[in-house]
This record gives sequence, C-alpha cells and structure tokens, in this order.
Amino acid sequence: MSEQIEYIELRFSDILGRLKAMIIPCKGADTIEELRKDPALKKGTSLDGSSVTGLASVELSDLRLVPDPNFLFELPYAARRTAAVMCFLKRKGDDPDSGFKYQRDTRGILHTVCEEYLPGKMQLKVKIEPEFHFITSDRNVFDTAGYADTYPRNYGGDVLLEIASAVREIGMQPRVIHHEAGEAQQEIEIDYVDSIRMADFILTFKNLAQTLALSQEMDVTFMPKPFEGAAGNGLHCHLQLWDGNANLFGRNDGNRLSDIGRKFIAGLLKHAKAITAIANPSVNSYKRLVPHHEAPVYITWGFMNRTVLVRVPLFEKPEKAAVELRSPDSMANPYLLFAAIIAAGMDGIENDLSPPDPRSEDIFALSDEERMSLAIESLPANLGEALEELKKDEVIRKALGKEMVDTYVRIKRDEWREYTNSIVTLWEWKKYHSH
Repeated sequence: MSEQIEYIELRFSDILGRLKAMIIPCKGADTIEELRKDPALKKGTSLDGSSVTGLASVELSDLRLVPDPNFLFELPYAARRTAAVMCFLKRKGDDPDSGFKYQRDTRGILHTVCEEYLPGKMQLKVKIEPEFHFITSDRNVFDTAGYADTYPRNYGGDVLLEIASAVREIGMQPRVIHHEAGEAQQEIEIDYVDSIRMADFILTFKNLAQTLALSQEMDVTFMPKPFEGAAGNGLHCHLQLWDGNANLFGRNDGNRLSDIGRKFIAGLLKHAKAITAIANPSVNSYKRLVPHHEAPVYITWGFMNRTVLVRVPLFEKPEKAAVELRSPDSMANPYLLFAAIIAAGMDGIENDLSPPDPRSEDIFALSDEERMSLAIESLPANLGEALEELKKDEVIRKALGKEMVDTYVRIKRDEWREYTNSIVTLWEWKKYHSH
C-alpha cells in the first residue's frame, strides 16, 4: 500500500447540513503542503446536483465542486492515506475564480453573509458544545454513567478520547471532554474560531465521531431527543463579535457586557422564532425544547441563567465576553445557522435595538400569567410553526436568499406533513388501539 496521499475527498453539504463527498485521485503527496500544489485540487470535479437533497432540479443539475484549500486536511481514519477538502458549489461552466456563489450552496451563503454583514476586519467567532450519545448497534444506551463520570463507569471514555485526538489532528481545539448528564451522553467542547471555519468543523466533527465509534463496534447519535424522558442533545453556540483585535461584546471597564453586545442579543431575540426553523430543523428537535431539561423554551436572556434562550456567561476580561445561544441542535445546517445568527445580531446593532430586562429567575418556575405579564414569548412548539415564522421574517429571508428559504421550507414542510399525516407511531397504538 502506498505511503503517500493519493486521493482527495471533495466535501460539501446538502441543504439539510449532511456531509457529502466525491473522491478524486491526485499525484502522490507526502504532506498536505505538497498536495496544495496539485492541479487536481484547483480543478475540482462535476456533480449531479439533482441527486442531492435541495441542490438542483433535474433540468438544471450540472454543478461543479470548487475546493477551498483553506480547509484541507488528511483524514485520520482512512485505510489509505486520503485528504479531505471543503468545497463551494458553482454551476458547471461558471468561472471557478469568479465571486459568484450558487444560490443553494449553504457554505457559499455563509461566506456571502460574512462579506456583506461583517465589513472590514469584523468576524463572528463561535465556540460550540456538541452533545451526543454513544449507543449500541440495537440503539440502546452504551453506558449508564452520569455527569462527569470517568472510567470504568464511563466505559466509552477511550473512544471519546480517540475522537478528541482526531479532532486535534485536523486543527480543532477541544477545551473540555466529558460525560454529560444523560446516560451514555457525551460532550467535546470546541474552542473559538471564525464562523465559517466552525461550520466546516461541525460537519467534520460529526463525521469523525460517527466513523471512529463505528470502528469500535458502537454508534453515535446526535438526535436532539433520542430517549424519552432523558436529557436531549444540544449544540450550544457561544458567540463573540470581533473587529480586528477587539472583542466588541466586552467593555474596557471590566466584566460588563457592552452596548453592542446587548443590541446583538436584542436582534437574536427579535428573530428567535425564525431562527428556530434553522436551529431546530427536525420533528425530533421539539421534543428536546421542553422545560426542565436545560433546553430553552422561552424567548428571554440573562446573566449565567441556564433557563433562558440567550445566556451571558460569567467573564472577567473584556476579550472573554460572549453570549450563548442555547437552542440549536446538531441537526441544523451550521452554515445556514451562523448566517441567520449574523443577520439577526447585526439587525439588532444597525437598528439600535434594546433587549428587554435580563431575567435572573428560573423561567420554567414562572406561571403562564407571570410570563405573560413580563411579555415573555415562547419559541415555536413544533417544526410546522417554526417554518411559518421563517417564511415571514424578512431579515432572515434576505440574508439566506429567497431561493434558499423557499427550497428549505418546501423540503421541511414535506417532512412535517409526512410526520403529521402519514406516520403511525407506537405511542398512537398504545393510546388508541382499544379506544
């Protein structure tokens, strides 16, 4: 077997945020730096867009994958030495060096949003907390350990460290690696990078976790609510807005959130219902968004409060200031998610929006009357409601593009209609079979 890199996976995302790839041969290369000079990396390859969810219709299906060498790495698990690179999508025949972005390329949409909404040296930096479950081949929990348990109770700990090591090999920076509160639930926190790179990381992280778990005869699920009555899997996103070397969410007088930070929060709250259609895009997502499981339900914010939608974690230095959006889950397409977050936050800044008063109490413990008196609204209760909110939010629609939003809503409406009108669940049998 060759000891050189001889193949490149050209990777891209479908509209739902699922990783796809085409593999092409390359000249034998000893290192990634050597591979960067290979003409195959610039050439890319063609793609039948009609065979990938949401990318193209059959009469306009010829697309091209254009590799982005800024995210090129060697796969840590391949039997043969293989590199992977994230790609943009373009119509076949378009100049690959042109600035034109294909309207259904979610990665391209995020790039465009960053260029248009974050001028100069501004960038949104993101830290993520992806939660997932180790499960057996018959879909049961792999262990019965709890929060911060270690080996031998957490007997999937070796695989967790193997995933963390693979993550480090390709340039991600794990901060904390631990067993979460639910049985067999795990978390690897990934440190701040710019939103484009983090979106690439999320797709890559899920692929690494699933691949390495399967090599140990176990499986991984990122389902928001895989087990009834148990903790769900979120993708908490910590956000910082930087301009050059300055974190705009911090203040020079210590550990206080800046006015810009508050305006960004106001934008997130204003557009929270529409963002939910992107951040929580599955039927299963809304079985996680229920009270008392550390998942947000109400559109509020506060300092250190884990019952609110947008939390401001404690920080001691201005450069550490951040806001945490707690609603997303890993079913989300991260490119669309971060594009929507940027558009919402910048709407708050540009239109000088003010958030409501921060909440310090347990929001779940308030009565409906108390929440109503405080004008606290709820997130959409299901996917159907969330899609209606996305349809009518002009700020988010403009950022993502009409064609993208219309295509996304159509696909997700079909999913919602299938679930509500066609699927007969075990719960229904138990509830109604002898009525």
